[in-house]
Parts: sequence; structure tokens; C-alpha cells
Amino acid sequence: MSQTWDKGGNFDFINTFAIGQFYAVSYDMAVPYRVCGGLQDNGSWCGPSRRKQGNITNAMWFVVGGGDGFYTAQDQSNPDIIYAESQGGGLGRVNFSNGERSQIRKPSYRERYQQFEDSLVVARGDTTQPETPAVKRTLAELRARQHADSVISDMRFNWEAPYFLSVHAPQTLYMGGNRLLKSLDRGDHLFPISPDLSTNDTAKINVSLHTTGGITLDATGAETYGTITTVAESPIRPGLLFAGTDDGNVWLTRNDGTTWENLTGRFPGVPKGTDVSRIEPSAFDSATFYVTFDNHERNDFTPYALVTTDFGKTFRSIASTIPTNAPNWVRVIREDPVNRDLLFLGTDVAAYVSMDRGANWQRFMTGLPTVPVYDLKIHPRDHELIAGTHGRSIWIVDIAPLEQMKDAAARGTGTHFFAPSTAFQYGQSPLEGQEIGQKSFQGMSAPYGAEFTYRLASGVRDSVKFTVTSVGGDTVAIVNGARGSSAAINRVYWDFRTRAKPVVLSPSQKRDSVAYMHRIDFVIDSMEKAGGDRTALTRIRTQMESGGGFGGGFGFGPGAASDRFVARPAESLMPRNAAAGRPGADTGAAAARGGARGGARGGAAAGEAPVDQTLMREIGQLVRMPGSSYPAGGRGGRNAPLAGTGDYLVTMTVGNQVERQTVHVQRMPGLGDDASIGFGGEDDENP
Repeated sequence: MSQTWDKGGNFDFINTFAIGQFYAVSYDMAVPYRVCGGLQDNGSWCGPSRRKQGNITNAMWFVVGGGDGFYTAQDQSNPDIIYAESQGGGLGRVNFSNGERSQIRKPSYRERYQQFEDSLVVARGDTTQPETPAVKRTLAELRARQHADSVISDMRFNWEAPYFLSVHAPQTLYMGGNRLLKSLDRGDHLFPISPDLSTNDTAKINVSLHTTGGITLDATGAETYGTITTVAESPIRPGLLFAGTDDGNVWLTRNDGTTWENLTGRFPGVPKGTDVSRIEPSAFDSATFYVTFDNHERNDFTPYALVTTDFGKTFRSIASTIPTNAPNWVRVIREDPVNRDLLFLGTDVAAYVSMDRGANWQRFMTGLPTVPVYDLKIHPRDHELIAGTHGRSIWIVDIAPLEQMKDAAARGTGTHFFAPSTAFQYGQSPLEGQEIGQKSFQGMSAPYGAEFTYRLASGVRDSVKFTVTSVGGDTVAIVNGARGSSAAINRVYWDFRTRAKPVVLSPSQKRDSVAYMHRIDFVIDSMEKAGGDRTALTRIRTQMESGGGFGGGFGFGPGAASDRFVARPAESLMPRNAAAGRPGADTGAAAARGGARGGARGGAAAGEAPVDQTLMREIGQLVRMPGSSYPAGGRGGRNAPLAGTGDYLVTMTVGNQVERQTVHVQRMPGLGDDASIGFGGEDDENP
């Protein structure tokens, strides 16, 4: 998309927001984890889910596959092993550490056909001699077997052929054509473990393969028919496999393909032949799984989502509360791996959440625009929902509070401190000199540190304080949270820094510290009066007054922000906030986060976004007094020692109410003794 300021004389390429069209997404188990996905007509890409310092830029994303990108997969035991495919099942594997690429060959009738050709030549014998009756019978039998085996081996693959790596063995790969294929060696050798699972409608298959496309034959494979569209394996029972097809068939096998059971026709209300969009096995019992259907190609926009609890003997609909006044046909459904009552669903216009196993659904889109949600994945360690959208790239949202709402206290409306997830201390490798340029999308990363999530009861205006205590009872850190926030879910971050030794201020520093606090009030009050985002400014004020909370203060490093020199709003590095007249990301409920052709991070479960760090730096520049020695170094305590690994008691105090939780801190290899780069004057804005 481009914009002109002089009636077409010059055009400005607006490359500052995510508009990628993702078909599917995947993740690995690195820290921080990397997210991958396939895009319409733009290959398959991978990039970081977060950064320790700075924003996520286009330069941090890389291509792993060409053509139209579809499903991706990442080895859960080795994050450098990445799978990507193009249309029609063109699957490949890449080792990111050394660039080694391997093309995964699918079974073909040609090899089997050639084997029989060789056998025919041997059986015929001396061609100068006439065929004996015995030779004729042998040749006829071989040709019949050759024909039969060739038909069986003539595979068809969907435009977006599904495949996955087994959660029980990362070297085992399953892939759907019209038969289900399996490999025990990361795809180097694939073999069929099922019959043709489609209806094998030869008339429609012939049209899709040989006559479709109108004037010229469709050579892309986009219209290939009679294929598997979704495959899945039970996460708790190896060999319990499921498959659905584009012509309405649903199958399961309990013994890794030895025998198959056809469940087609057991779905009340679903028209015959409806495309099976997803099958989602439960992580809590092997008899439960969910099935969704997509019939929009027949002008049927009804949301079809069903569940079984008896291995598919009976199904019931769970879509009764999904609105039907919009094209809400269902593309994907996911069950949370922690809370079995928590379900997520993606339709062609929205994302939905259910807290009661599908009995009731509500939109789950704070900050997310109306957009087709093609895929949803849940990171089991980081408790984040990853959404692949067709038009607004990748969105990530922390769902840990929702997972905990199976407990009455967490589900209520009173003040509550949610259990923190494991907090990882990790390093960040330097970039290789990539220049993001003047116009480039930048997504906000989640702040570095331990995340404390809490809810305040309605009307509570008391201050919020988190006290981090070691196992020995020593106070390690104190972090202040926002008071009286209108958001249902609030977050604050501890940057792993412990309390430094008290610094004795000189008389001039005492004077400047008082002036500094007054300047904070003056600057932020002025911005609020000018129409700035009151919630964001209140959070920044709280953290500036407490001297921490975002990985080391406000970072008044040398050099202006990279978008300072531009004069026109459209040339800003991030979208402009017209009311406040400043550069900044979406300061509403969700802030953009991600990378090239992907990435936005939804805010909290109820919509709180990470602080706009560009705005925070601007306020820091305004507050700082030229020539002043306060705050010392402008680094908000980066010289304080890093907390060690282990468990810490975190006490939340809100007025007279006290709640406690434990946070586990884990340090990743290669971090060293400190979590920062260690050189003075670095500019976090410059990636």
C-alpha cells in the first residue's frame, strides 16, 4: 500500500503495519520461542516471539520455504529443525544452524510402476521365443498388480496439505494426501498407513485434476479434490490418529493405521460432503475430541463445531452461541492444555473464547481487528495463544490468567493475584548488521522479566505493591503496579534486578531528585491535558516514580529516536496517535508485536497492552534536566545485581489486602553473569 502527498508525483510505501496472510502457525521450545508460519504467495517465515531489548523488526524474520506457504512445524527437541511446505504438499526440512536443506519426497506411483516394468522384462525372458501359456499368465498377473498398485500409489495432496510432528516422538512425521502417510526418520522415507480416506468421487476428482481452470488447466493444485484437509494425534495416546477430508469424511485409528473407523454421517446438522476444517483431540482423555466444518463454498456460513466424549460414537454441537449474523464459518478450534473448560475458536471474521467447554462463546478480540483467523496454537510452557490471521499477520496473547480461572477465586470479580509463570533469564545475540531502513514495521515485544498479573476489584483505588522475597526472607525487589486501572487484568514486570546498596545522595542530588519528581508530575499532567492516553501515562508515571519495572529504567541513551527526523505523520516508524500528537503503537487494548509479515501481540486477557516504550523514552527526555546528576546514569538501577535462579515469594499488597504467590526464576545457558550487554550508552531503540 502506498500514499501520495503530491497528487501522484511521488509515492510513499507505507510499510509500518502487519498485513501478512498466514495460513498456519507453529512454535518451538527455545527461550524465547520462535514462531513460524506460511503465507499466501509469500513463502514461509520464522521470527522471534519476543526480544530482551528493543522492538521486533523485519530484519529479525527469515525465510524457510518458498512458493505459497502453508503449514510449518518445528522440532520440539531441536528448535533449529524447521519444516515448511508449498502448495500441493511440497514439503521440505531445513536446519537453521547450518542451512542444510532436505526435500521430503512423497510416495509416487512411478517408482512402483518401474519396479513392475523390470519384473515384466525378467518374466518375459528371451523375446526371440514365443510366449508360453505359463509366461502369458505370469505377465497378466504382473500387469494387473502393476495397475492396482499404481492406482493406490497415485497420491493427491490438498492446496494446504496438513502434516505434523508427533508429540510422542519428534522424528515421527505424519502427512495427509488422500491417504495418511508416516515417516520414522523426519520425512526422509514416507509410507502410507491408510487406504484412500476420501469418498474417491472419480467424477469430481477428474474435473479437479484434468479439466478445471476454464481456458487453461489449473496447474497450481489449488482445486485438487478428494484429499485430507486435517490430521491430528492424541497428545496422551500414541497411535490414536484422526483425519478429515474436503469431501466430508472423518476417520480415526486407535492402532497407528492398522485399522480405521469411518465416523462420517454422525454429525447432526452438518450437510453431507462438508469440508472438515479441524480435528482437535483432547489433552485430558482420549475419548474426547472436537471437529469443525467449513461449508462456505456452498454459500453456507453456519458455524459447525461439535464434540464427542465416546470416541466418535455420538457428537453434539457446541456452536449454539456463536453469532450467525456474520460469516462465522469455523476454521479452527483449540482446547487449552491446562484448563479443559477453556476453548478457543477462529472463524472467518473473529476469534472466540469459551470458559465452559463450548456452552457459551464470546469474542476474544481486544485490539484485534475483524479478520479471518486461520490458525490457533497454544504454547504449553509460556501459556500464550498464537493466532495466524489472513490479513493482519500473527497475534500473540498471554492466556495464563484464563487458564487459572478454573478456580473460583481467580474466576471471581474481587482483587486477585494470579500465579506467575516461570520467568526466564535469557541473553540476546547481536544482530548481523541488518538495517531496518526508514519505513519498516516494528512490533512491540513483551517486556523482559518476571510477569506479575493481577485484578483489582471494582472501585479499588489503593496503591499496588509487589514485594519479592528470597527463601532466606530477604527483600529482593519492590515493584509498584498501576492503581485503579480500568482494565480487568493488569500486569507489571520485575526485571530480575535485586535491591542495590543504598546510594548516599549529595546535597545537589537531593535537590535534583525533588525537582525530578516535580518534573514527572508536570510533564505527564500536561500530556494528559493534551489528550494523551491516561492509562498508558499513569503506568509510565508509576514506573518512573518507582525507578524500575522495565528492564532497567528509561534508557536515556545517546541519539534521538529513529523517527525524529521525519516531518510527515505517515513517515513515522510507528502509527501516530493524533490526539496526543506523538509517535506510538496502538495504546489501546493490544499493541502490535512481531516481525516481517507477522506479528502483533494482544494485550492481557482482558486487553492490557505493554507500555509504549517509544512514548516512555520521549517522556524520559522531557523529564531529564540538562546538567543534572539525577537520576544517576539514567539507567534506573542497571548496576543492581541480577537475581539468582530458584523460587521467590511474591507478596502483593493492595491497601489492607495481602496475597502471595511463588515465582520460579530459571536462567538459560549462555546468559553469563549479567542479563545486560554491559556497555554504557547503548540505545535500545536501535536494533
